[in-house]
Amino acid sequence: MKRFILFTFAILLIHSFSFAQFSEDAVRYSGRGNGSGSRALGMGNAYIGVSDDYSASVWNPAGLAQMRRLEIMGGLSSVALSNDATFFSTKTNSSTTASSLDNIGFVFPFPTVQGSLVFAFGYNRIADYASTVKFEGFNAQSSIIPTLYDSDAEFDVPYKTYLTNTAGYSAVQKNVNQRGEIKEGGNLGQWSFAGAVDIEENISVGVSLNIYSGMYDYKRNYVEEDTRNIYNNLAVNLPADSAYLRFNKFYYDSFLNSELTGSNITLGMMYRTDFFRFGLMVKGPTLIQVQETYSNDGESVFDNNGGTWATANPAKKYSTPASNNEYGVSSPWTFGAGGSLYIVPELLIALDVEYTDWTQIEWTDNPALEKKNMQLQSVFRAATSMRIGAEFDVPMTDVKVRAGYSLTPSPYKNDPSSFDQKMITGGAGIFLQRNIVLDGAFAYGTYSSFRNQYSVPGLANASRTDESISTLLLNFTMSYRF
Repeated sequence: MKRFILFTFAILLIHSFSFAQFSEDAVRYSGRGNGSGSRALGMGNAYIGVSDDYSASVWNPAGLAQMRRLEIMGGLSSVALSNDATFFSTKTNSSTTASSLDNIGFVFPFPTVQGSLVFAFGYNRIADYASTVKFEGFNAQSSIIPTLYDSDAEFDVPYKTYLTNTAGYSAVQKNVNQRGEIKEGGNLGQWSFAGAVDIEENISVGVSLNIYSGMYDYKRNYVEEDTRNIYNNLAVNLPADSAYLRFNKFYYDSFLNSELTGSNITLGMMYRTDFFRFGLMVKGPTLIQVQETYSNDGESVFDNNGGTWATANPAKKYSTPASNNEYGVSSPWTFGAGGSLYIVPELLIALDVEYTDWTQIEWTDNPALEKKNMQLQSVFRAATSMRIGAEFDVPMTDVKVRAGYSLTPSPYKNDPSSFDQKMITGGAGIFLQRNIVLDGAFAYGTYSSFRNQYSVPGLANASRTDESISTLLLNFTMSYRF
């Protein structure tokens, strides 16, 4: 969950870190997402102990050893997100949608004297970053303007727009109406090179070497306004460097684009019989490199109640120079176990558990951030996710129906259960021809979160937005085996 908005300016290292990195950035780039594949999604992603198609490269590469025929798989996904945000007792709704390639992959079994040897290659979309929030309310406690002070005037937007003086002081400290909209987008994808082999009659092992690529976009349009006419100095010929005494509005827009690259390795093992399978999965740390480009735009509006200015009307618009930042994120190890059992020949039940110790997460490749690793890790905890799913083969038809449920706890210490991500899923698969299968799935998820638009030392919840989020994910996959 988000603790601070990505752009927090209260405590800066140097001006190049105006877009300070916080814990939610580390979680975002950790590779945590909704996995891949319609069949898996329909079963609540309880797939470690199933993994008998191309998506095993994500869930448990050892499961590839079950495949005896060549497979080509491709899929699409679409997500719709709705966010009810409460900001100083005012509730505002916003929504967004995004569609993308879910996966495309190839599986190649090789002839062996006994057992199985299988390789797979392809792309899997691991995480979507589509998100939105709108907020509005009257803040009697604080204003964003004093928090934007920067000792480097080139990055001090309020100073450049005559909202602060040379000492960084502004009369606009509180009692302002605040509103804004945040849009996030992008995704993280995984190119997988996987293989599996039977080491005993009923036991297989597998490995997936994964290369990550993706992007993340952030845009915030923010406005503060003197709706109650509190800043209304009537002096005649007010100097330009005192223009903030007639403050009316402040528009502040923030932009960030991140390019993501990285890698990790996933190991798997599976034991299987005709009616039961048990799998183990170990995902090594995901090492993601982040290259950011960011900038800010500001514009001020003043009253003219005191007559003409002593000098020319003060400049109102300013854009900071575009800046770059580079750093890395190393996510923790993840350990998973799953089993699947045919209760009767037509009914398959699957159960997964997955453990991640989030206190092991780290910043890398940036000395200034690496010094803050202990502070970063102190906000996290270990978490165990649970997933359950079922698949029923409808008698006398070519149709299979699926349902599932997953619970992904928040990785943050002391979070209430409402911050855990809960997802109900369902789906179906049908043989269009003897070798062609079409699968579809949906997942409805809910969770709560919050974020602060900025931070004020000594003032808790200076600009807190509480969010109630729901998502609807649709996924369609087609596979051809020959």
